[in-house]
Amino acid sequence: MTARRSPSRPSAHLPPETECGVAPELMDYLFAESPAPVPESPPAADPQPGRGIARQVGDVLVESRLAGMGDADVRSTLARKLCRLLPDLPPGGADTVSTVATRALEQLARDHIVRVREALATAIKDIACAPPSVVATLARDVERSVAEPVLRCCAALGDEDLLDIVAAAPAGWALSAIARRHSIGAALSDAIAGSGHAEATGILLDNSGAVIAEPTLEALVEQSAHHPDWREKLARRPALPRRLALRLADFVDLAVVEALRRRGDLDDATVAEIAATTRRRIDWAEAPDSAEPPERRAVRLHRQGKLDETALSDAMSWNETGFVRAALTLRARVAPEVVDLILDAHDPQAVTALVWRAGLSMRCAMQIQARAAGIHPRAMLNARQGSGFPLSPAEMARHLERYGVGP
Repeated sequence: MTARRSPSRPSAHLPPETECGVAPELMDYLFAESPAPVPESPPAADPQPGRGIARQVGDVLVESRLAGMGDADVRSTLARKLCRLLPDLPPGGADTVSTVATRALEQLARDHIVRVREALATAIKDIACAPPSVVATLARDVERSVAEPVLRCCAALGDEDLLDIVAAAPAGWALSAIARRHSIGAALSDAIAGSGHAEATGILLDNSGAVIAEPTLEALVEQSAHHPDWREKLARRPALPRRLALRLADFVDLAVVEALRRRGDLDDATVAEIAATTRRRIDWAEAPDSAEPPERRAVRLHRQGKLDETALSDAMSWNETGFVRAALTLRARVAPEVVDLILDAHDPQAVTALVWRAGLSMRCAMQIQARAAGIHPRAMLNARQGSGFPLSPAEMARHLERYGVGP
């Protein structure tokens, strides 16, 4: 009885091919732990035209084996050739040529030589039918030159893998590559926006193929108080809700206002309101008393009965937090130290309760949470049914009591 040949020491002579076009011993050779090159002349070209895809795959594998699989250039060439044949492969299954090709690509995706993985990533990134196991491995590669093309371009990389990659807090370049994809669903957009990476989020906002849900857009509008470069990008987003367009107009940025006014989907009344808001903001900054200390200005407006929500909104558009703190002190009738303590604690419930005590709206409370208290949008206390306070008066009184504020 003839002993079975070890797969790690392939025969110098190729046995007859199987029906799928790949010799059994070639499969053993391909998947051996340490394959050795076989010094043998390449097979003669097939004189018969129209040979099947299975035979082409077999020839590519045979040619690579004979050229010496220990050579990184040979493995790079094998990667490119197999990728060119992928669109013509039949559906995969056990013991088929598709299975053999996929296993070969999986090995190449784990190759210890970077340029082999780079060759595979570059060749496979535009192939929609690429094996998911291969592109998932490449997308998680630590080398930017390998992972970035796949993250940015490969349609075979599913949302489940992409969400998993974003959740793993990858390098910024990986998030930016994902944000540049041709098509991005709402869940993936939300994950990128929630990553805290400003550059990737800015790229996402510029991407017209990214679907961004309204709650995510709203959070980004609030965060744009600290990211001025996002504002014009937000103003250009398709299907921007009217209320968010008006919220953007709260920021005194003439380029943003102009971008809003150029939109074709806003009615004349909205455009007029944007213009009026901007004019009022500018008037606030250019008023004769604008050089007055913010605390003194707040006291004077309070005596005149003009320390209202509009004044606070105008002040916040210029980041005048000193004025906002003084206004809350006067309207809520609490000590300045208490206002400072609540705002500096980044406590959304207490901030909301303080604004409620000051007789201001929940919309104002959300602005103060974001701009004066620096609360992250995901931690903010949101309005109930669009405009109502989410806490009962008794609950808000309890939150204030924790800071020494009585009835």
